[in-house]
Amino acid sequence: MNRWHFNSKENFKSYNELIERSALSETDKILFTVSWLNYLKYLDKIAIKDSLFFNVLQILILVVGILIPIIEQTELNSKIGNSSITVISVLGITIAIATALIRHFRFEERWKHYRKNAEIIRNEGEDFLALTGNYESSKNIHHAFKKFIENITVIKRQEVDSYIIKVRKKE
Repeated sequence: MNRWHFNSKENFKSYNELIERSALSETDKILFTVSWLNYLKYLDKIAIKDSLFFNVLQILILVVGILIPIIEQTELNSKIGNSSITVISVLGITIAIATALIRHFRFEERWKHYRKNAEIIRNEGEDFLALTGNYESSKNIHHAFKKFIENITVIKRQEVDSYIIKVRKKE
């Protein structure tokens, strides 16, 4: 498992193979790929990006915050050029900017939101392909496909509503 995300390129390749080997019609395979796999990749990509930004900024704040008292006790806290700005001033500004970015863009909230929804979408697709969960009572994959597309559409609508309510509302 990659440190930043669950779904790896190998998983996506395997999903593509499963779709191709399924008994779905060519049209349904395309629809399955567009409505499920591409959306899963999209959510995964955004979750990775937001997680990376959040972690990098948090590490920056931590490291710079630790450096400030150390630099204050040394001769490194000198003026930069001819200005009255000191090294500690620059480090303090760096912490303020990083903190403002985290608060404004809500990277932690966003990556958790997208990760959760990527896992919901992934589970739905895997249940469909294995005819388990919501699809256990289906006679075959053709019978389950319409229900699958309906479920994916509902999940996507809920994801959008949830994002607007939880994340955007706070901005």
